[in-house]
Amino acid sequence: SLTYPFDDLPPSGTARAVAPGIKWLQMPLPFALDHINLYLIDDGDGWAVVDTGIKGPVTQDHWRQIFDGELDGRPVTR
Repeated sequence: SLTYPFDDLPPSGTARAVAPGIKWLQMPLPFALDHINLYLIDDGDGWAVVDTGIKGPVTQDHWRQIFDGELDGRPVTR
């Protein structure tokens, strides 16, 4: 059986630290596969974003929340 390190998902528009310098977040998808996992990786002066999800109003709203609350005042560098 699978063992997951967390009992729940990060709430929409937030990120969860999963290791030093790595934050995990999820974005919804409009398919049977209903979400995608994304990551923010500390890139020194800012954050590298691994995947962005599918463009749409809900995803854009979640990214605005991430930019406002999860980047620790640092920019996205790549």
